[in-house]
Amino acid sequence: MTNPGIFSLKAVNEFPPHVSSKNRARAVTLWIVAVALFGVLNLSVPSVAQVIVGSAPRAEVSLNGIWSYVLNQSQNQIPTTGWMPERVPALPLEDGTSSVWYKRTINVPSTWMSSGRRFVLELEKSGHYAAVYCNGTFMGEHFGQFSPFTVDLTSAIVGGQDNEIEIYVHKADTTYVRKGVNINQSSCPSNNPDCIGNAYRGAAPSLAKVIERNWVGLVGDITFSWHPTEYVSDVFVIPSVRNMALQADLEVSGTTSAHVTIAQATVLDGSNPVLTLPPVLVTAGVATLQAPWSNPVMWGPGPPYGQPKLYTLQTQLLQAGHVIDTIYTRFGFREVWVDGKDILLNGQRLWMASNYINSLQAIRYINDRRPQAFLFHTAQAAGLNTFETHWDDIGRPWLDVADEMGMVIIGTFFCDGRPIGQSKVDSVSGWTDWMIATAQEWAKARRNHPSLLMWRPMDRLPYGVDEAATWMHIDQAVAATDPSARPIADGGGDVDTWLQMIGARIQTTTDKCDNGSRMAQKLSSDPKPLFTREIFGNFGLNCVNSFFETYYKKAFVGGGAGLNVAIPTYGNGPITPSWFSISGSGNRSVDLLQLPNWMTRKWIPTDLGNEFASLYEQYFQPTLLDTSPTSGDYQASGLPTAVQSVFLVSSGGVSNPVGVIEAEDGSGTAWFIVPEAGNYKLVYTYNGQDVVQNVVVTAPPPF
Repeated sequence: MTNPGIFSLKAVNEFPPHVSSKNRARAVTLWIVAVALFGVLNLSVPSVAQVIVGSAPRAEVSLNGIWSYVLNQSQNQIPTTGWMPERVPALPLEDGTSSVWYKRTINVPSTWMSSGRRFVLELEKSGHYAAVYCNGTFMGEHFGQFSPFTVDLTSAIVGGQDNEIEIYVHKADTTYVRKGVNINQSSCPSNNPDCIGNAYRGAAPSLAKVIERNWVGLVGDITFSWHPTEYVSDVFVIPSVRNMALQADLEVSGTTSAHVTIAQATVLDGSNPVLTLPPVLVTAGVATLQAPWSNPVMWGPGPPYGQPKLYTLQTQLLQAGHVIDTIYTRFGFREVWVDGKDILLNGQRLWMASNYINSLQAIRYINDRRPQAFLFHTAQAAGLNTFETHWDDIGRPWLDVADEMGMVIIGTFFCDGRPIGQSKVDSVSGWTDWMIATAQEWAKARRNHPSLLMWRPMDRLPYGVDEAATWMHIDQAVAATDPSARPIADGGGDVDTWLQMIGARIQTTTDKCDNGSRMAQKLSSDPKPLFTREIFGNFGLNCVNSFFETYYKKAFVGGGAGLNVAIPTYGNGPITPSWFSISGSGNRSVDLLQLPNWMTRKWIPTDLGNEFASLYEQYFQPTLLDTSPTSGDYQASGLPTAVQSVFLVSSGGVSNPVGVIEAEDGSGTAWFIVPEAGNYKLVYTYNGQDVVQNVVVTAPPPF
């Protein structure tokens, strides 16, 4: 920390690589002028710490933390009373609550204000309807819980002061189902007044829990960020193992005919450049960058496919030789495609030993990668290398951890569940059109994750909907969004799926297990790869262990693509966590069964999990997976309580600045997640004094 009024040359010389020499010189000049004219630091003069962050073309600030909320109020007017504190994001409200207003402030220093800069807010996951306001002005809205969305706040942001962000969320009903309609739900049964709204939500597993389905709340990360007016709005990285080449399809927004814009990109391995994609002209808001790549490390869940190796694509826009935007995209070099009856990953037959997480389990929504990594770690110990997201989109934090740990993901965002009376579409065409658009939005948001190796957008659909036709239309929409060779299951896609019951359906007694012959017959006659999308039934049968041994062998030896076991391959027990909570203390209930953010349970393979581990080693790979996350988390402690925003700035130029709002519980603590472990600078300003501190961010173990 520098002394008040003393020019810190050390701080000025510690700029990250992405800060241009022009901005470095500007910062030095501002400080020299300040010292020369005033002798002490004048608070109206931008500080070094502010310039390091404020001059970055992009930066983001996590707004996870203490918000105020009020329940069941109209959207017509922002409430003036009744507000209570709550840490957000939080678990879904599944008690019949209709709506929630949230609000909090963020201080936007004048040094963050810059000509040609846009401020946006992203909600990673909200349900079902969300409207965003800034300083009382409506800024945008969104329907659906399955993918993130952003709202431009630029016109309402005032620099140099606190700005209030208000968010209104509502469950799916009436005018809050989809845009432009007012759904009359009077035709729903009295015990399920939300049956129409429920058709737009991922299922609850039983009629007894139907009220859980139409939940409401902010259950994903909330991020405030900025970018230039002309910026890269989307990067889709497409590796080709068969051609040993890399392609990046760019979308550029805010372009004008007044400037010639060039796009270029570099692949980083850590902070080391390993591949250059030659510059191309941006035309009509799009550009395609390409380059051969002879020696990448293949991404995969381990032998025989590769290793969970991630690279970073640094993409830049240039005008007149000056960089105007820089964006970083993580990816893995891998390709998955269908060859006859096999799914191939990097040219090797893909075998998926899979499980999934039930709907509305707390672990789905805690947004803390430590317990998520712990669950993946235990699944690997139980002989599982794959998760199907099922019931709902799994969310970006889960996918990031899967990318890092080499867990294969089958991407699914909707399942109706099938209990009769749980849901009802208001209009088959209206519901289908909305789901097609939602699928496109979802696939675009998730397609860069290398762990997502197969699309299976929808499981079961509401009664009255033509499943085959709807699956086909949605699969076509996803395929158009993802022009890579990644296969799509169901609906006339690349892969067929099979539903397997443990008990033998041909038997009249309940103590017999299926012998796998029907699946083997289907497998031998099907011209496509066959994946057992779910094994279900009576797990209490005495023959269940022998059933799984028989079924696993027939599926693997017969050339199947894998199997999904909806069974308890791992249980849980007590644990005292050795790690801090990334989202802050008090973020979740302390109910042990709810798996709070401060995780108090551990995952343990069950006897059946141990059997699956043995089968995995016997038939597929003699060594179980045992991987760890690679991105970093960091806890800054002892911060002055008056500090409002704190940033980590990459010393190696592997990301844009990542900021948080200091914890508001008086602890002087801030929690960070950064995409890659390594050297960073902790940057903040307090009472005119700059702190630019070198810190090392490490990758945590998964347990």
